[in-house]
Formats: sequence, C-alpha cells, structure tokens
Amino acid sequence: MSQLGHDGSAGRREDLFSVIDAAGELLNVPIVLEDTEFRVLAWSKGQQSADEERVSGILERQAQPWLVEVLRSRGDIARLIAAPEPVFLDPASDRAKPRMACRVQHDGPHLGYLWATTQTPFDSRQTAQFRAAARTIAVRMSQDGQGTTEQDDLEALLFGAVDADQAAARLGLSTTKATVLAAAPGRPAHDAAFGEAPSDMLRLYLTTVHPRSLVTRHDRATYAVLPWPASTDDTEARARSVNVARDLWDRAALRERIVLAVSSAVAEPGRIPYARSHVDRINGLQQQYPSAPRVAAFEDVQLLYALSRLRGALRQDGETLGGAVLALERHDRHQHTQLLATLRCYLDHFGDTNAAAAQLHLHPNTFRYRLQRIREVSGFDPRDAQTRFLAELHLRMRDLEIRTD
Repeated sequence: MSQLGHDGSAGRREDLFSVIDAAGELLNVPIVLEDTEFRVLAWSKGQQSADEERVSGILERQAQPWLVEVLRSRGDIARLIAAPEPVFLDPASDRAKPRMACRVQHDGPHLGYLWATTQTPFDSRQTAQFRAAARTIAVRMSQDGQGTTEQDDLEALLFGAVDADQAAARLGLSTTKATVLAAAPGRPAHDAAFGEAPSDMLRLYLTTVHPRSLVTRHDRATYAVLPWPASTDDTEARARSVNVARDLWDRAALRERIVLAVSSAVAEPGRIPYARSHVDRINGLQQQYPSAPRVAAFEDVQLLYALSRLRGALRQDGETLGGAVLALERHDRHQHTQLLATLRCYLDHFGDTNAAAAQLHLHPNTFRYRLQRIREVSGFDPRDAQTRFLAELHLRMRDLEIRTD
C-alpha cells in the first residue's frame, strides 16, 4: 500500500499536484502519479493530450485492471521496479500511447509509479528531470514532519537565524562559496498566480544542472542556494549562476511568469542573509520596472537602483529636480515645441550636432537653431559640466517616472 492514503492531508495532496504540474511543464508532457496498487493519486495539467486509458484511470482514480495485467504479463512492472532509471514502455493497446515510467522511491520503501505520456524516449536531461521529480515526490509522500528538516536549515541560513552556522554545517555549506538565486512573480499583482509550480520547477531543474543546490519557498519568492567550490573565482561563480538562471527562464512555461535575480558570491555562511536581501532588492526592481532585465545580477540594474533610490529620497523630502529639463518641459507643453527631445538627442550624441540632427531628420542648421532656443528658454549651457550632468540625471529620472506609470 502507498504511504499516502486516500484520507491524506489536503496540504500533502496539493504538494503532490504542485510537483507533478511542475514536472509536466518542465518536460512538456502529461504526467500521472499512482501508488503501488495503481490508484491514481495526482496528475498534471494537459491530460487531454494523453490517451483514453489514461483519462479513464484519472476519472475512476484507478488504472484499468486489464491495463495493469498487460503490463505485468509483459514484465514491464517487474522491469520498472528493478530499474534504477526511468524506462520507456511500448503502448499497452492499439489505442494507447507509449510511456516513460519511473518508480517512486527514495531512501525508503517503494511508494508508487510516475507515468509520462510521450511518443519517444526522454533524452538524458529529460530522464534526469523525470527521475528528480519521482525522488521529490517520494520525499514528500514519506515526510513525517518530525525533527529539523533541510527546509528549516535552509530558511535559518537565508534569514540569519541564530543557529545559521550549525545549519550551514548540516547542509554542507560551511566550506563552500555560494550564490543565491531568487525567483519571484513578474509583477506584484501576479502573486496569487505564482503558486508552488515555479518553486517546484526550479527545484527539479536545479537537481539536474546543479545537483548540490538547495531550494526553498518563502513568502512570495523562491530561493536557491548554489554552492561552488571555495576555489571558484567570485566573478566566475556569479557568471555561472546567471547562466543557470537564463537557461531556466528561457523555458516557455516560466518566461512570462517570473523574474530571476542572482547575488554576488559569498565565501562565508554568515553572509548568505546579505546575499538573500541582495536578490530581494533586484527582484523588487524587476517587478516595479518592466524594462529591467528579467534575469539580472546587481550590475545589470545598478543604475536603475541608484535612480530609484534617489527618486524615493526626493519624494520623501518633498523635493523635485529643477533646471533646464523642467523649463523645457513646461515650454514644450505650452508652445507645442520639441525642445526637450532636441536636448535629449544632443546629450545622447555627446554634443555631435550633425549626428543628432540626422537622428531627428533635421537639417543641421535647424538643429543648431533649436539649441539656441534651448539656451534662451532654459539657460542650458553645454560647456558647464554640472549643468550637463543635472540635465542627463533629470532626463533619466523622468524616464523612470514614465516606466513606473
């Protein structure tokens, strides 16, 4: 019998559906979980692409007896129980489709079977991800809720609990370098739709590309600690972590739903809470400003961060930036001119009037006339470094307001 009875807790049941949904999205196939008696415990979305036998089994919460008998008589069940890796099974009837199957077991008794409807065998990466899903399900089915868990230790480490050093030792992170990767909803308004699936998909994905990684979900984000050998250069550790994040985000199932942030590398467990707060700040910028990179380290958003902080400080103090930009904005609004756009183009081309005029499709003399009007209206002096800097800063702050709106 399965270790998870039909009267198991609703939370555990939702966990199983979440993992299977994540695996189904990651592998792009419909997946079903059955216990050792072939009772259907959970299934992924997209079962309409499976066959009639599979749909019937879900509706009746039990695999068809004739189907189980065919699999037994062919030796498929015995092979599945004995095989350490997922196996590819031919269709059980003319109306059925092939399956990839894997036993659900991890450091304990055999708990059931995971079935994926697929026309062709999985490649090596898909096989590893499918096996990881079966292992994750086995852990969740057999959890007894007693004692300190890996998740408890990981949260203690991420949020700076007093026993962080002991947690790091139990997790094998005492002598490694680490980066923190955070996944959050693409926009704060999408929190409700974020759910467990991205967390489970991140966990399953990292199991294959970075087996020593540790993943936990907390509040509205999912965090992964990626250990690297202590000898790894900080820049290399961060670059490799960014590559992992980009490869994950590039999957269609996640691309429109999440943003990913990567911290700098830290060499001491006590610095992991700093790295976690670091990725929280990056996620916050990604959520607030859609123009921010969807996968980012701090270096990718540092200008946005500085401008955002300055914007917040000015608002808190009740101040606004004045100078040429404000004067030109008012003039354009009342006189229906394009002087502010002319100034922006002039600054973007570092004072090259011919290049700036070409971009605006103006004759150079017309552009020079506009520059003269800019001087008359706003007092802008291109020879004054502080005036130029204030104008560029104000233009970028103005862009920030537009992006937020």
